Amino acid sequence: MKMLIDGDWIEAGQRPVIEVRNPATGELIDTVPQATAADVDAAVAAAVAAQKSWAQTSALARSTIMLDFARRVRESQRELAELLTREGGSALAENMDEIRWVAEATEFYAQMARNVGGRVVPSQEPTLTNLVVKHPVGVVAALAPWNYPALLLAWKIAPAIAAGNAVVVKPPPEAPLTVLRLLELLDAPAGVVQVVTGGTETGIALVEHPGVDMVAFTGSLDAGRAIIRSSAERVKRVSLELSGHDPFIVCDDVDLDDAVEAALWAGFTNAGQVCTSAERVYVMRGVYDAFVAKLSARADELIVGDPLDTSTDVGALCTQAQLDKTIAYVERAKAAGGTVLAGGEQVAGPGFFYRPTVITGLTHAYVKEAGEVFGPIMPIIPVDSFDEALEKANDSDMGLGANVLTTNLERAWRASKELPFGLVWINNPLVDNDAGPFGGQRMSGLGRELGEEGLEAFMETSHVSFDYRLERKYWWYPYANYSEVMGLSDGRASGFLGGHAGTTAAATASQRDR
Repeated sequence: MKMLIDGDWIEAGQRPVIEVRNPATGELIDTVPQATAADVDAAVAAAVAAQKSWAQTSALARSTIMLDFARRVRESQRELAELLTREGGSALAENMDEIRWVAEATEFYAQMARNVGGRVVPSQEPTLTNLVVKHPVGVVAALAPWNYPALLLAWKIAPAIAAGNAVVVKPPPEAPLTVLRLLELLDAPAGVVQVVTGGTETGIALVEHPGVDMVAFTGSLDAGRAIIRSSAERVKRVSLELSGHDPFIVCDDVDLDDAVEAALWAGFTNAGQVCTSAERVYVMRGVYDAFVAKLSARADELIVGDPLDTSTDVGALCTQAQLDKTIAYVERAKAAGGTVLAGGEQVAGPGFFYRPTVITGLTHAYVKEAGEVFGPIMPIIPVDSFDEALEKANDSDMGLGANVLTTNLERAWRASKELPFGLVWINNPLVDNDAGPFGGQRMSGLGRELGEEGLEAFMETSHVSFDYRLERKYWWYPYANYSEVMGLSDGRASGFLGGHAGTTAAATASQRDR
């Protein structure tokens, strides 16, 4: 496929190409160009030029373009989902949902763009009006990972263009095809949204480009740190959703069959390649044995195989590297005393398939040190109380998401107050809402996507103080006027004035001095 620069779809030509292969079969699906530094320069220059006119385009016109795009996405849902399945390896059902979410997020911000523009704040003088005005940031570099390439770019592109920004997209080299196909459906002016394809070098060139005003990124903690460092020179705005190591608490007051199904989905959807996967499962000791037995039995029943088969539950890992990491994690866990009760093995044949794996016998300290899994692995750890579960859940530098299963109202409210995570799900894991913010605390990121916060992330704020009358103010030079009004010249106490000056002047002076 081609990349999109300034309204033109660019062939690879003499550029190197990146092969995109099916993780389930190893077959070559397509190739994309490896963008050069000149390509990045051209894309950013086009974005700078386009953004000025796009920012002046009415909110209604921008909204109409976005809604039309969402309609086309819905009409192409099956086609896009199948392409995403072929390049990403996850199950078709999951990718049908991902494409639907792309359309929904676009629709949400298309409507919000028509209703968010600032506010009027109370003024301190009768002739003064104070406005809070919102402006686009400018040119946004949007970079998304391979696990949800379409959705996580939509969370960036939709609010960015709704706010009047231009966007240069770099899709992940492992799964760029669906993003490119999606943007073929977007009928926006040339330069407003562009795509440069490539690997790490392309990403670095885009992030460091002086014409880029903001970087919106989802990916690893190490990459996020590098973006912060490179953005510091020009003090660029950044929005970063980074790694997670999410706890999942199972209380002793729940229906275990329902709890098992919730845990299965939270831990194994997209083969565990989710930043908010259940990667540390804490189960209260009174139900621990029964929960582990039921979970292990159900994990073995999940269908692992061809992701295009509608009966498949768990598809392939996206890359050989992820399969290797998964295998290594399990081997290290066994060496540390872990017991594999389900899965624990690669599926024979082509493709990067690994059985959903349940492991017991690991300590909290070990699981914490092992860090993010990003594979179909679920370590289960017993706890003696809800207090202990909260303590262990909070014992992490990461703060993306946390899950709690309980029917006890006190425990539920305590969880909402005592778990310092960007997202806390109670009895309904990993459910996102376009109207609610998504993002991490501590080392899991900076800023928020989705919701009003997701639009604010792509807007600058100006305070406009507008006085419809130009007249001299008593606090201007000469200061003798100020002293007279404030009662300083005749020895009276300074502060709020009395005598000949009015209360409006006093209030104005007070506001000014603050």
